[in-house]
Amino acid sequence: MNCRICEERTDFSFKEKVLNKYDVSYYYCAGCGALQTEPPYWLDEAYDDAIIDADTGLIRRNLYFSEMLSCILFKLFGTKGSYADVAGGYGMMTRLMRDRGFDYRWSDPYCENILARGFEAEFSEGKKYDAVSAFEVLEHTVNPIQFLEDTFEKTNADLIVFSTELFRAPAPKDWFYFAFEGGQHVVFFQKRTLSAMASRMNLRFYSNGTFHIFSKKRVSGLFLRLIRTPFRRLYLLWARIFLKSKTMSDHFLILNKNR
Repeated sequence: MNCRICEERTDFSFKEKVLNKYDVSYYYCAGCGALQTEPPYWLDEAYDDAIIDADTGLIRRNLYFSEMLSCILFKLFGTKGSYADVAGGYGMMTRLMRDRGFDYRWSDPYCENILARGFEAEFSEGKKYDAVSAFEVLEHTVNPIQFLEDTFEKTNADLIVFSTELFRAPAPKDWFYFAFEGGQHVVFFQKRTLSAMASRMNLRFYSNGTFHIFSKKRVSGLFLRLIRTPFRRLYLLWARIFLKSKTMSDHFLILNKNR
């Protein structure tokens, strides 16, 4: 099987039962370092529910990510930016970021917008978002490069901020991120995999281990490392001086829409 990222030949790594019933082969690419499943024929079944029951870290993860993301976006764009959360799930990240004062919009073709209704992203010619977030989504994509290129094209964004757990080869079979029972994770990355993807797309790549960025513009690697420390809380306190929460203004906006 050829790698779905760099198209080089892959080697069989192991076989595991997915969704508790399908024997699925996993392949390792020595070229870019990606680990991926065979072509995932089970995805329709895996997405009967977009959010799997076992994802107990969903809320905690969104709270943490919103802090990190707020630091990055305020550092790069101040109070003026326009943003979209692709694969935004129930809308939690969009709501959190609007509560923090950012002009954030939701998008997800596979999930209902419950928490950020009225703030859906529009993708049209001439519409530009300064940055896009895509949390815990890249490992779900059958063709990650295509997903990223399509996202840049439809949003006209300068950068994509995303998260995905990285591994060091060889990945242990008991790694929680495989999520065999859910069947939605079909590709896994090393840091060098992401670096190779950025090079292929002529983008800059930054990572602090938790957050990763593909960008058309320069980003401070030192700042990304600092926001993993207690410095993050101090920076957020400073940013709050300039950012105005949209919680109540959104409340009245929705009320007026519904009249």
